[in-house]
Amino acid sequence: MPDRPANTPPSLTVQLTIVFGTLVVLASIATTWILSDMLRGRIRADAGRSLIFAAAAASRTLANGLHANAAVVGMIASREALWGDGLASPEARRALELIEATQPTNLWVGVANPQGRVAASTRDILHNESVAERPWFQNGQRSLYVGDVHPAKLLATLLPPDKNNEPLRFLDYSAPVMHEGRIIGVIGVHTSWDWAGEVIDTVLPAEARAAGIEVFIFDRQGDVIYAPGGQSRRLADAGVRLPASGQAPGAAAVVRWHDGADYLTATSPLAAHDRVSDLGWTIVAREPAANAFAAVADTTRSALLIGLLTALVGSLLAGVAARRFGADLMRMARAARDVESGAPGARIPMATSSAEMQTLAVALSSMTRRLVDAREDLEQQVRQRTLELEAANAELGHQAHTDALTGLPNRRMFDPLLARALADARRQKRSLSVLMIDADHFKQINDVHGHAVGDEVLRRLTALLSTNLRTGDVVARLGGEEFAAILPDTDTATALQVAHELVTVIARDTRGLHGGVTVSIGVASCSDGLIPTDELLRRADQALYQAKAEGRDTARAYHPIE
Repeated sequence: MPDRPANTPPSLTVQLTIVFGTLVVLASIATTWILSDMLRGRIRADAGRSLIFAAAAASRTLANGLHANAAVVGMIASREALWGDGLASPEARRALELIEATQPTNLWVGVANPQGRVAASTRDILHNESVAERPWFQNGQRSLYVGDVHPAKLLATLLPPDKNNEPLRFLDYSAPVMHEGRIIGVIGVHTSWDWAGEVIDTVLPAEARAAGIEVFIFDRQGDVIYAPGGQSRRLADAGVRLPASGQAPGAAAVVRWHDGADYLTATSPLAAHDRVSDLGWTIVAREPAANAFAAVADTTRSALLIGLLTALVGSLLAGVAARRFGADLMRMARAARDVESGAPGARIPMATSSAEMQTLAVALSSMTRRLVDAREDLEQQVRQRTLELEAANAELGHQAHTDALTGLPNRRMFDPLLARALADARRQKRSLSVLMIDADHFKQINDVHGHAVGDEVLRRLTALLSTNLRTGDVVARLGGEEFAAILPDTDTATALQVAHELVTVIARDTRGLHGGVTVSIGVASCSDGLIPTDELLRRADQALYQAKAEGRDTARAYHPIE
C-alpha cells in the first residue's frame, strides 16, 4: 500500500465525525446555557420578590411597633389625672404596671422626679436610684423620646439574662410627665431587644425559614444590631457591617457576605412613622444563593449530560454513515440551528439515507424532547414556587392585620378602618361613635387562673361583642384586654345606650365564668366626621378612664373638661 502524502487531509469520515460531533456538542451547550440563563433570571426575580416582601414586612412591623410603644408612653405621660396625687401614687403605679403588662418585652417601667431620682417603678427596681445621667431621662425631659439599642447599665445585674444568653440590650421610650402645665418628672420604659426577634418571627413564615431566609437589622452607622439565631453579639464583635449590594431598596442582588458565601439579598429602610421613632435602621433579608438557584444547577447538569451523551451517539453514527449522510446531515444541521435559536415547532427530521442515520435522527429528536421537557419541568417548578410564595405572602398579610387569638382585626387594621368610617361620615354628614372597651381587673384573672383562662375570657368577650353589635359595626382587639368598636350612623346618646347594654350583657352572661367578668366602656362621637382619628380615640380613651375611675362595670361618654 503506497504511503500517503504528508499533507493529505483526514478522511471524510473523520472530518464529518469531528464536525458533526462538535456541532451537536455546541448546540447542546448553547441550548443549555440559554435555558439555564433564562431560568436563573426568572428564579432570581421570584426569590427576590419574596426577600423584598420579607424585608419590607419586617420594616413596617418594626416601625409600627416603635411608633405604637412610643405613643403609649406619650399618652400615659400626658394624662394629668394620673399624676395629680404624685409620681408614686397608687394610680400612677397601676399605670406603670399596665405599660409593663401590655408588652411582655417591657422589662422595666419607672418614673423619675425632676432631680433624676426614681420615684416609682415596676417591682420597685431602681427605686430611689439616680438616673439623671441616663440618656432616656435627659432627652425625656424635653419631649417624647425613642432611644436606639444599647447595653443594659443599671439593670444589667437586676434582671434575668437574655433568652439567647447574650448581654441584655434595651430600647428606651421616655416622655415628660406633665401636671398643671409643668414637668413634674420623666416616665421611662426599657424594652428588651428580644422584641425585635419576636417581631421578625411573626412576619417570617416557617416556609421562608425552611428555605434559609434570614432577616438582619443594621443601625444608622451600618453596624449589625440584630442577627438570627443569637448571633448578634458575635457578629457585632466581629465588626460585621451592612453589605453593599449596589441595588436600591426594593431590589434584590447576589452579594458576598462576611462569611465568604454568596446570598441573594434585599434591603428595606425602617418605614418610620415620624421623626421620634426614626432610628435609621436598615432591614436586610437574605437567602443562600445556592438554595435560590439549586434547581437551575441541577437542571443545567442534567441538560449538559443529556447533550453530551447525545453528541457521542451522533458522532459514532456519523462515522459509520459518512458516505451517505450528506443530504441528511445538511437537513439535520439546519434543524439543529433552529433548535438552538428556539424557533417554534423546530424538530430533527427523520433520515432516509440509512438505518444508522435514522437512529441518529431519533437520538437527536429525543435529545430535543428531553431538553424541552426539562425546560417545561423547570417552568412548572417556577410556577409552583410562585404559587407557594403568593400563598405565603397572603398569609403574612393576614397575620399582619388579624389578631391571632380572637380572629378580630388588630390595631394595624383598625386604624385604616376607622379613618375610612370617618371619611364616610364626613361625606354623608352622618354621626359616628367609637367605643373603647376594657376588661376590668384582667391582670388579676391572668395572675389567679393563668393565661389560658385569660385567653378563654378574651375569646368569650369577643363572641359577646360580635353577637350584640350590629352587622355593620366593626369590633377590633387593640391589644391585651382592650377592644374597640366603630358604630357608624350612631350619635352619642345611642352609642352610650349600646355601651350600657354591652356592660349589662357581659356581666350577666359571664357570671359563671371564673367568678364573672365586667367591662368598662368609654364612648366618643362626632356628628360630621371632622374629628381626626387620633383625637376621637383619645376622647374615647379619656371616657374609658372616667368609667374606670368611677368604679368600673359601667360606661361613660366623653365630655370636654371645662
